[in-house]
Amino acid sequence: MTANTTEILLLGIAQDGGMPQIRCQCKNCSSVHQGILPQQYTVSLAIINQTTNQVWLIDCSPDFRNQYTMLQKHFGLDKSFTLEGIFLTHLHMGHYTGLFQFGRETMDWKGLKIYGTESVCQFFQTNQPWSTYIQIGNFVLNPLVPQTEIQLSSDLFLKSQLIPHRAEFSDAVGYFIRGSLRTFFFCPDVDSWDRGWLNENGLLPLDIVQSVDQAFLDATFFSADELPNRKIDEIPHPTVMQTLEKFRGFEHKITLIHLNHSNPLYDLQSKQREHCQQAGINIGIQGTVYKI
Repeated sequence: MTANTTEILLLGIAQDGGMPQIRCQCKNCSSVHQGILPQQYTVSLAIINQTTNQVWLIDCSPDFRNQYTMLQKHFGLDKSFTLEGIFLTHLHMGHYTGLFQFGRETMDWKGLKIYGTESVCQFFQTNQPWSTYIQIGNFVLNPLVPQTEIQLSSDLFLKSQLIPHRAEFSDAVGYFIRGSLRTFFFCPDVDSWDRGWLNENGLLPLDIVQSVDQAFLDATFFSADELPNRKIDEIPHPTVMQTLEKFRGFEHKITLIHLNHSNPLYDLQSKQREHCQQAGINIGIQGTVYKI
């Protein structure tokens, strides 16, 4: 029997701005500056076939330069791998701006496959510098049809799921990642678990979590009072407490990601982190490997 060699590498767990966030002296960010807490990269994951040395990314964050090094170290500094393509969830800054590293000014990559919904592809086709990168061959766009599964290798399949999330630049999706052993769901951003979900657009949140082995879910804010100087209704996300309530009984299937720099879950000694651990929910750890 052939051993399974497909795995997921969690390249980051932070919200779009990373942790520490620029121009911030909150407890978490200060703890990173003081060497108490480690830096946390913006959320992204790599899907890896160790037999063929093929890699696919979901999202390409502003921290991509460091995450690429992290990926290289995972393989070994003396080994090569092939980046086959990048799947984008949506077009908020933490999820695609690492793509600048593939342009003429840096790597000048040729033929990189970018996967996204029709609105994502249209954005790249009609805005600079992306349209130029496409014209000179850095990127090749691959439009996705939500809820349509595509095969990446003999035992690896991806399917997008439309997600209710602020759509200033594009719509948003999560991804089902199906391997020979397990199925994962990746949803770093969502406005609500209760509003905006339509049956014709795929499964509802509770159905999704029940149907997979592990779900990486939006945990931007533990509570709505973390940012007293911001209007939370302008940047809606379910709180961690709402997520715990929504998926009661399935906590063991959930890994929390996309933590804002203000989130007390970064503090290993916080009562909020202890509460989540006692509830049985997982908190994402940068660099964790999951066999699929």
